[in-house]
Amino acid sequence: MAVYTREKLPTLFKKLDTLSEQVFLLFGERYLCREALSKLEAGLLGSSGTVHPVDGEQEDTGKTLNKLKSFSLLPGRQIYRVMDTGVFHSKDSSKSIWTRAEKAYGENKPDRAARTLLSLLKAGGIGLEDEEADLAGLNEQEWKHYFGFARPDSDLKWASELLHNMQTSGASAHGREAGNPEQQMLDALQAGFPENNILMLISEEVDKRKKLYKYLKDTHTVIDLSVETGASSKAQKTQKAVLADLIKSTLAGYGKTLEPQAVEILYERVGFHPVALVNELRKLVDYVGEAQRITLPDVDAMVGRTRQEAIFELTGALTNGRVQQVLTMAERLQENGIHPLAIVASLRNFVRSLLLFGALASQPETGFTKGMSAQTFQNVCLPGLKDRETWKKELSGHPYALYMQFKTASSYSLSTLEAWMEKILQAEMRLKSSALNPEIVLQHLLIEMMRMPR
Repeated sequence: MAVYTREKLPTLFKKLDTLSEQVFLLFGERYLCREALSKLEAGLLGSSGTVHPVDGEQEDTGKTLNKLKSFSLLPGRQIYRVMDTGVFHSKDSSKSIWTRAEKAYGENKPDRAARTLLSLLKAGGIGLEDEEADLAGLNEQEWKHYFGFARPDSDLKWASELLHNMQTSGASAHGREAGNPEQQMLDALQAGFPENNILMLISEEVDKRKKLYKYLKDTHTVIDLSVETGASSKAQKTQKAVLADLIKSTLAGYGKTLEPQAVEILYERVGFHPVALVNELRKLVDYVGEAQRITLPDVDAMVGRTRQEAIFELTGALTNGRVQQVLTMAERLQENGIHPLAIVASLRNFVRSLLLFGALASQPETGFTKGMSAQTFQNVCLPGLKDRETWKKELSGHPYALYMQFKTASSYSLSTLEAWMEKILQAEMRLKSSALNPEIVLQHLLIEMMRMPR
């Protein structure tokens, strides 16, 4: 019937009272989908009705459809909401699913990472009880066969462990349900179901080549809330438009406004994370109290990156040679109340680590080479490194993190890293004993470090 984008949603919401639609597909950015879903449910249910939530990552499509086809004894409309449905997944969506799983695990969210890995198994047609569910045990050819993209170089032991824990706890991943879930869904939708029953399918990504998607697009309501990712000017423009709408709609609900000068700072500090942006706006609303306008000093006071995150970004920009970005980040750190001495101390620790890993990498017995993959590093270098008592603490990190540290360190000569350390110590002495402006000392240090050859 229709495909609604973010800009066209108000048109859909206005006609919910008269809409007889029974099937909705929402896909794209997670927070935007949840917001739209909340408004849809409120508009469709009115004063009576029930929402029946279904976890799509552990869904049995047949059971969901049986409920959808049954008459309910409950009053009002019955909404069957399938969150994170896997029925649209395929090999083409496997890579983005894997990226989400890695991100969740990196953010210390093992439960979410495990649920996302179940979606990956579904996309590859693998059941949780299958031997292939041991992802770490799949070779390059097997991984490519099931998921359609190259096997990651990093250690996959964590993924296998999460899935194994789910299996032993009694979870079920219907990677290969009886029959074809997509065809089951198509047959059920074409046959029809009681008029008070409504199906809502929600997914972060869909394969638009699937028959089910084409059918829904032609005969039902599809809501496309996907946002282009990346750092291109087009993507950045789209992302800022989404964030601008969120700022406007969120603050309007509290009767507040945000002064224009503060908007760009808010974008920079939060990035394209809609849920984080809304949380920060709510903090600002509480902070300003009765005031109707949120100012730049309010944003400075309440919205700041953590020191660890900001320092990590600073050192990343430093090793990638992004001069302007390094200077801007250093300035922001100081604006957020971090003293130049603290920044210099973090730089000193960072360079000391590079020196250590650079020295170890240069030793023939380590076996490290610049073009080495993460998997080869883990198999060839790591066993010997782990046996060293002298640097046991420094070498106790995650294998992939150690690999990246070795890789970064090997891009610099030891003489350059030693010169960096001298510059850092000189800057530290200037900050402690001279009357020079601390900001100038820090800027001079960073520029001098980036001028040195690799």
